Amino acid sequence: MNRRARVVAVLVALGIGLGLAALPGCATTGSPLPRQARPLPPADGVAAPARPGAAAGSAGPSSTPGQPGPSAQPCIARASVPPLAALPPPGARGSRIEAIRRYGYLRVGVTTVAPPFGSMNWRTMEVEGFDPAIAGEIAGAILGDPELVQFRAVDTRDREALVADGTVDIVTGTMTMTCDRKERVRFSGVYYEAAMRILVPAGAGLRTVGDLAGRPVCSSQGSTSFEKIANLVRGPGRPIAVNRVGIVDCLAALQRGEVDAVATDDTILAGMRAEDATVTVLGPEAFDGVLGPAGRAGLDEPYGVAIGRTDLAPGLSPAEAAANRAADDAFVAFVNRVLLDMMTGPTWNRLHTRYLRDVLRVPGVPPNAIQPNWPDGVLVTGGGS
Repeated sequence: MNRRARVVAVLVALGIGLGLAALPGCATTGSPLPRQARPLPPADGVAAPARPGAAAGSAGPSSTPGQPGPSAQPCIARASVPPLAALPPPGARGSRIEAIRRYGYLRVGVTTVAPPFGSMNWRTMEVEGFDPAIAGEIAGAILGDPELVQFRAVDTRDREALVADGTVDIVTGTMTMTCDRKERVRFSGVYYEAAMRILVPAGAGLRTVGDLAGRPVCSSQGSTSFEKIANLVRGPGRPIAVNRVGIVDCLAALQRGEVDAVATDDTILAGMRAEDATVTVLGPEAFDGVLGPAGRAGLDEPYGVAIGRTDLAPGLSPAEAAANRAADDAFVAFVNRVLLDMMTGPTWNRLHTRYLRDVLRVPGVPPNAIQPNWPDGVLVTGGGS
């Protein structure tokens, strides 16, 4: 994705362990931002909305499997609203998309410390990776130009809050779909199937989770991996779950000998392994014998595009909340159409080849290949990790 990404906030202390170096003077408070790092001006004088919440009518389903709604149904973490049959013309896409079109760019939360999914190129001051490319495709569908994106770097712990309060329109930042998170944000269908793994020093003799009994294993704050490690094993054989603000902090802690392993998504660990020959990633067999009834499927980390729930804005009447819920549904259905078109056409595989194949060392499998009725969340037999 060779485009001039617009960046509102970047993380400048990324160099440890990832082969990244901040440019000289990047952290100088008074230094002007490069052109690509400045906020985009609003289109036609229309300011971007500060927060969602105003009631807005829009056609769309009022409740969806896997999403909270007035007709509560059992939650399926991977499930989302059905995609639109086709992308409608501008002016007929629902109030939330029309608001984005009026202010002229898509505001996107991304991680900048998780190559190959998201990282900062300090030479060009551009955000790069699979997740920014996904966001560019969505922006292109809404605005006709994949470059009309305003990126904001987010920590794992901040993603929900920033999309929920309307600071960004969407988050494409290795964000795992869970039923707990769906109480606060909406999700598209799965756009990438990841899985939790463990990174350890090569040659340390650590081959299974059992070998880590009583040892500190680090995950980032707010991550599903931290919760999984904390609850993975009961009794004396369990690792000690610890956290740091970001996953790069965990890698630095491993390199300093403060922790014995790092637990996070295989997608992120593959990027670390590519940059540091002294570490290795344990495969799914390392968890055998310690997992619950879900087995290896409990390690799955399905990524979805996160979208704020405007029906949760304070002070709404029931009618206003219902109208906002319909507007949210219409937005999700639009995004799902974009994603499905990517997966059924050449785009998803092209982006996988460009950003992921050489680092992850696995073939590209679009999520709809293991969800025949994507995005209903139901996997074909053997679809889990």
